[in-house]
Amino acid sequence: MISFVRYILIFLRSFFPLQLLFGHLKYNLFALSFWLFLFSIVTDGIGYNYGIPFLFYSPEYDGEINWISFGLIGFALGGFNVAFNTYSYMKMGNKYPFLATLARPFLRFSLNNSILPILFNIFFINRFIEFQRTEEFSSNLEIYQYVFSYIGGYILFIFISLLYFFPVNRDVNKLLGINKDDHTLEPKNSLFHKNDDFSGYFRYKKNRTYIYMSSLFVWRRSRSIDHYDKELLKKVFARTKINSSLFEIVTVITFVLLGIFRDTSMLSIPAAMSLVMLMTIILMIFSALRSWFYYWTSAVVIVIVLFMNYMSTHSDWFQYASYAYGLSYCDDKKVPFNIETVTEKNLSDKQIEKSKKEYVAVLDQWRTKTQLKKPKLIIINTSGGGARSAFWTFAVMQKIDKKSNGLLMKNTHLITGASGGMIGASYYRSIVLNDLIKSKNTRFQDAYQRNISRDLLNKLIFAAFSNDLFYRTHFKYNGIEYRKDRGFAFEQEFHSNTKHLMDVSLKYFENPEKQALIPTMIFTPTIIDNGRRLLISTHKLAFLCTHPQRPSGLTTSYENVDFQSFFAENNPKDLRFSTILRMNATFPFVLPIVTMPTQPAMHIMDAGLRDNYGGKITLEMLYKMRNWIRKNTSGVIILQIRDTKKMLRGDVVRKVSLLDKFALPFGNMYGNFPKTQDFDQEEMMRIAVNRLGFKVNFVTFNLLEEQKKRISLSWHLTSQEKARVNKAFYSRGNKFAMFELNRLLKEQR
Repeated sequence: MISFVRYILIFLRSFFPLQLLFGHLKYNLFALSFWLFLFSIVTDGIGYNYGIPFLFYSPEYDGEINWISFGLIGFALGGFNVAFNTYSYMKMGNKYPFLATLARPFLRFSLNNSILPILFNIFFINRFIEFQRTEEFSSNLEIYQYVFSYIGGYILFIFISLLYFFPVNRDVNKLLGINKDDHTLEPKNSLFHKNDDFSGYFRYKKNRTYIYMSSLFVWRRSRSIDHYDKELLKKVFARTKINSSLFEIVTVITFVLLGIFRDTSMLSIPAAMSLVMLMTIILMIFSALRSWFYYWTSAVVIVIVLFMNYMSTHSDWFQYASYAYGLSYCDDKKVPFNIETVTEKNLSDKQIEKSKKEYVAVLDQWRTKTQLKKPKLIIINTSGGGARSAFWTFAVMQKIDKKSNGLLMKNTHLITGASGGMIGASYYRSIVLNDLIKSKNTRFQDAYQRNISRDLLNKLIFAAFSNDLFYRTHFKYNGIEYRKDRGFAFEQEFHSNTKHLMDVSLKYFENPEKQALIPTMIFTPTIIDNGRRLLISTHKLAFLCTHPQRPSGLTTSYENVDFQSFFAENNPKDLRFSTILRMNATFPFVLPIVTMPTQPAMHIMDAGLRDNYGGKITLEMLYKMRNWIRKNTSGVIILQIRDTKKMLRGDVVRKVSLLDKFALPFGNMYGNFPKTQDFDQEEMMRIAVNRLGFKVNFVTFNLLEEQKKRISLSWHLTSQEKARVNKAFYSRGNKFAMFELNRLLKEQR
């Protein structure tokens, strides 16, 4: 028994694939972390709430889930496997000098380094089969096609790499001019050959030997390297490293050049493929740097990063700014961005009175259009939440408008909110306007729901890795030249999905809003430099940016900045409408922060950072227009369209672990961020509505009501998620909300 255990231990110590796995833990944690990241994704451990695993389980190509999309994912992961092997060989190859004695040492190394890739592929294929069956409702035939296509794409990249590595890889015998390979120099033993004595592989030897995979189903024992010149062995590794680094450079350049043609439909590759390709590029770049600088690699990378950071603040280099398309960025028109300018703009009594008078005229026109003496004034508050909020908001507005025979859009004066919700609301409003212009009645068609729920992530992620990191091309909008980035890709894909219905400037909606043909929209993106909010509308909103009746001793901080007034010299009405939507929905890192034409630069980000539900600007409007509302309406209905109910059923507090206690203060601030906004706004609403002097009713439609039925916060939705969004309108709570809304509308006179 002891001898048997001893043999097992000797075998495990000699089994090269296992020793490579241990070697990664000891020498190669950087590359190993990439596999850990991939395993965490496909086990739903990372990014589940943001739909990252779904990008792998259900990839889309050119708007469809098909065998091509799975083939592309396989091709990308095959490339990552090659990158992992090349980096690992650079890092660990010299730890196993016997490899230099083998024919094609890098290929032998890669073959024995396959434990992690094989385990990942087995697990991943099982996961996406299950997902396609339960979430995407795919047939067995379709699933078989996806599996074979994925495997085929994976093998294809490896085959392409073999075409390169077979001719260029050389062992020590080739360098010595010996025309032999490892099959003649080493014992021809095989695990599957009955006549060979395999017991010798288990005997303890003083000199370390390994049992390695020579080819599929053929295992061999490594030879002694004592009789080889060490410098010659080093030369073999050096040549292999050079050949590998050349392959990596060519691969990286090829991926980057694809970005030139990113606007073509053929390159609407799956977002998961772009993510894997980015990981591959990072690994290949680090691998190439290591082949050149070896132990100095980390120091070189740090110096490069510090140099880029220094140059970004002392020159125009590495200034990866994203622009607001339509605005002028001429130096002579850049607005001074400081507290003095903000204060000056907000203290102009003339601007304040003029903007308030113009806005009252819009309200008068709205009341006239309702053809009622005292109508109910509806304000729609819609929450952020990516594609799910865009789809949900659009679906709710469409269904309510249909069930109320058009009363929703007739009575709605103002729409405000954050992120995806405002995108969905903008799309429905644009469809209504288009119907009015063309004298049609198409707004209730299901095709519009399909348009707003289409993928927005594929080209965005592809642009991020192919252009944003390396170079940016240019384009012109209204005669002004701007750089293309992932923000541009997002807008272009959005216009493609919505048939270019909103590919217009802000001034396109000015007259329709003034004539009350469509509701007014106020966007409130966050100025991240100082925490203020930029109020964007077709109207001047200076009256919302000051507090002339503040209590004595209370300092005015000028929280709101009116876009029209502040950027009056930068062609504010020429601002592209889709850029406004993007500015209002700039989720961190997914979309680029927008740089405004100020000196120093003002940076704009998601409205949800300050107000994810539109409650603050709604209260501001009700307070400033309270006299008009009290005189001309029978009350206000605040229609809340939320992607998540305030109190989800089944939401429990889990037990905190030891490590959680260290992260809890930071995680609590981030995880409870939407809840704290809810608490604050509920308190403000409760205090304010009792002092306005007119009746305010709240009607709320919730997308998510149960903790278990989550829909990912992403710009990509699966078929199952889309079905859940459509079904949510008919929940018990939402049916009651529809009943309550109809009851309130009947009270108007």
